[in-house]
Amino acid sequence: MNAGVSARGIDRTITLLTLGGFASGANVRLMDPVLPQLSAEFAVTVGLAAQIVTAYALGYGLMQVGLGIAGDRFGKIRLVTALCFASFLACIAAAIAQSLGQLTLARFLCGAAASAIIPISLAWVGDMLPYDERAATLARYANGGILGMIAGQIVGGLVTEYWDWRAGLVMVALVYLTAGFGQLRVAKRDPLIAAAPVAPAVRLHPLVAIATMLRRPWSRIVLASVFVEGFTIYASLTFVGMELKSRFGLGYGVIGLMLAFFAVGGMAYTIGLRRFLPRFHQMRLVVLGSLAAVVGMCGFAQAPSLWVVPPAMIFIGFGAYMLHNTLQTFATQLLPEARATGFSCFATLFFFSQSIGVAVAALFVDRLGAAPIFLAASLIVAAYAAWFAAYGAKSMPGRLA
Repeated sequence: MNAGVSARGIDRTITLLTLGGFASGANVRLMDPVLPQLSAEFAVTVGLAAQIVTAYALGYGLMQVGLGIAGDRFGKIRLVTALCFASFLACIAAAIAQSLGQLTLARFLCGAAASAIIPISLAWVGDMLPYDERAATLARYANGGILGMIAGQIVGGLVTEYWDWRAGLVMVALVYLTAGFGQLRVAKRDPLIAAAPVAPAVRLHPLVAIATMLRRPWSRIVLASVFVEGFTIYASLTFVGMELKSRFGLGYGVIGLMLAFFAVGGMAYTIGLRRFLPRFHQMRLVVLGSLAAVVGMCGFAQAPSLWVVPPAMIFIGFGAYMLHNTLQTFATQLLPEARATGFSCFATLFFFSQSIGVAVAALFVDRLGAAPIFLAASLIVAAYAAWFAAYGAKSMPGRLA
């Protein structure tokens, strides 16, 4: 814990950062249940409507590294506060969009504005807490994002079913606004919370810092892992709503509920984290999480009835969060000398890989449906698990083992 910063101040700040994470979790999955509605409203295919997901991911990815550098130089909490206000404005812009082109641009801005909120919040936790305390705190933070995903997917489905999909965007915007004002208040009360932790004399040039990180074999393994995760598991989730509607004829409210079971699986993992950590080495959590997600994706692709979908989504969520939480903990040590920059590179690959995965899947999903997408993703994740089990431990630094 940094000297001069009270435990109470840290706890209060984590609570507000978690609120921002809640809004970001809701924002990233809010539009998934409404793709069929957007397809009908704007008279385009679902595959074309999915460009709003790609646009969000691209906006998120393109701004990551630059904002990470800014966080290291000007203070992480200051930047997160500014981004909460920017996200409020971007969500309002999306809510008033009158065409698919306008909505796509607005969602790009939503992704850009929200891009550094989660990674810089997690980097700030890395600054404040020792490594062995981070996994539990990161899981607490992840709960905010998971609850946001649950709320976003359910609300996104319900407001589309009974009102207007635009209302969900306004609700998320108001949460961002609340988080931003709360962070301003905490920073005013405890200025050290918002201070930049790195002295100017020891700051690395951004390109030097990134090159330093990429020379480390373990860093390359972690970055490759998060790329695979985004390209497969998270990209395929974009098409769950389309598959449920075409296969089972579900309404948007029920689609939102089915999607929320993914977040329920994630919540189950974070609640049980304190039991998993003493029993399983972090390396095993990566492999077990990958295999749990594979089981869930195969189950969803082959689901003969709607009753199979909730447990399949829970398996995917449980495995995805076991994998991602472990990778996030690894990522706090990618570049300790410029932690926000390192973590932003991690998040950049995560969202760029999602955008690439969605774009590739969109080439096939209108003709083939989502089931083959999930099967292909499961095969890639299974191969990744075998590769990580064989080679990951060899490159893991001794201080993390």
